[in-house]
Amino acid sequence: MHPLSSAELLGDLLTKKPILLLNTTILPTNYLIHLVLTKRFSGAAAKLSNELWLEIISQYTSSCGNFFVPVVPVSVTSSAYGQPLRCKGVTLELGELGDRGAVRAVERFLASTNSSNLEKHGCFFAEEDGTEYSITLPKDVVCSETSAPALKIKDCLFTAITVPDIIAWLEAGRCWVCNGQRDICPGCTRGVAEEFDAFMGCGVELACPLCMGLDFMAEDKEFLEKYYWEDPPDEEAAARKARLNARWTELDY
Repeated sequence: MHPLSSAELLGDLLTKKPILLLNTTILPTNYLIHLVLTKRFSGAAAKLSNELWLEIISQYTSSCGNFFVPVVPVSVTSSAYGQPLRCKGVTLELGELGDRGAVRAVERFLASTNSSNLEKHGCFFAEEDGTEYSITLPKDVVCSETSAPALKIKDCLFTAITVPDIIAWLEAGRCWVCNGQRDICPGCTRGVAEEFDAFMGCGVELACPLCMGLDFMAEDKEFLEKYYWEDPPDEEAAARKARLNARWTELDY
């Protein structure tokens, strides 16, 4: 997934109505930062330095962690400070996605819910939960040169959502394929690996096709098959380890 940009609002976002992930920990701090940077406070609050505001916000976010909710875009307007996007919250249930086809079907649904009208889609279910959010995507210039560099609006709304993103951010990392290990022995899954085009010889640790992603697994499988009968060069082994670490970090595993 990646942060939703203002440019994407000019595309077919409202037509396709994709599932977006909203970081509700960052959302209120962005509003607070917006008030600080636009000097909307009065009294004692107006006298606080940007550095002190940054410390207050840092304490809040570190104590809360990242909490995401799924939403669908409804409408967008414009203001002097950005582009307010109105979204509705939805409830998602992945179910037990049993093969590659089910994963791809769900990801097509995540990319465009409009055609499915948020109804049951195979093992996947989504319905509006009655909540609404207004998210302002900031303009390019938000902070003045005298502002503290770190006191700025942060990305809180994300698009291009995949099944691993749902597992990582909405389902606490629970994965029935690898049981949270993030890798599998592809020859010892009693037929599960074949359903995800992940089958190969035993004795290797292959990235899980479900919670790490089909495309990521395919790249990892190509590497492991290439060096199945011999050790990889040190630099290639290090590059694979770096890819795995980066993916774990991206998904907060």
